[in-house]
Amino acid sequence: MITIGRAGIDLYSLDLYAPLEEAVRFARYVGGSAANIAVGAARLGLRSALITRVSDDELGEYIVRQLSRMGVDTRFIKKDPEGKVGIVFAEIIPGRDGRFIFYREKASDLLLRIEDIPSEAVESAGAVVITGTGLSAEPSRSANYYALELARRGGSKAVLNLDWRPSLWRNIGEAERLKYYRKAMEIANIMIGNRSEYEAATGKTDLEEALKTARDINSEALLVATLGREGSIALTSKGEIVRAKPYIVSHLKGLGAGDGFIAGFLYGLLKGWDLYRSLRFGNAVGAIVVTRHSCSEAMPTYDETMEFIEINGGF
Repeated sequence: MITIGRAGIDLYSLDLYAPLEEAVRFARYVGGSAANIAVGAARLGLRSALITRVSDDELGEYIVRQLSRMGVDTRFIKKDPEGKVGIVFAEIIPGRDGRFIFYREKASDLLLRIEDIPSEAVESAGAVVITGTGLSAEPSRSANYYALELARRGGSKAVLNLDWRPSLWRNIGEAERLKYYRKAMEIANIMIGNRSEYEAATGKTDLEEALKTARDINSEALLVATLGREGSIALTSKGEIVRAKPYIVSHLKGLGAGDGFIAGFLYGLLKGWDLYRSLRFGNAVGAIVVTRHSCSEAMPTYDETMEFIEINGGF
């Protein structure tokens, strides 16, 4: 599996329950949706690589070393002397979603270029995952479209992780945003997102309408929606609807659940599992991640996930 996009620094508060403005102690992790999914896939046992740019400094080197340590192939990560890796500060309020702040001035991952995309590797991958954030600026936008097209041409699963982060689409109006998302949705053969992400990608204010619009845009794609405590759902091009109930846990934080789900769900598809089992496996990985402090390092192994599933009633 190849992921493309954000790889940055997560600074998560160690002062539990403290609001962000009062938190003093933070733990540092590799973060960013693309990096998290890549780690999740590697932890589960897939061959996993990340394509991105990081800053040519100590933080960029930290990201490359940590990803390599966690089993991710880093040969397609380029160091950019002009860009800076993004940094996220997050409060940790057990039992509910805490606030977080992005610092992404001249973000290195958005400097990714078409020439950074290794065509042979992308065409031969089992799955290629791009993110919505990668569509928010050039030259990254063109590079992501190119990667999706290569994946489709090579017969890979071309996955659009809708990944909506409003603060990362500064100075881009709704009409432009919808145009950029639409083009990626037309190319992808799998779309994955939560309610707000589908709504942001389609301009609708209701999940049902958003899914209908996504289907109108691409009649052949598999549409997957994560619904929190309602589990997850997949809609096939043939009109089949598959629902998978969640695993209920006491969560430490909400961050990382979607990335964990994507890693687990795609693991199932790449192993030839049916949609229901793949959805439930994704639900399990996401549930485990939210009980742990980090996102990337919280990703469970295959054995940990299967043990969790068995303890919690099975598939």
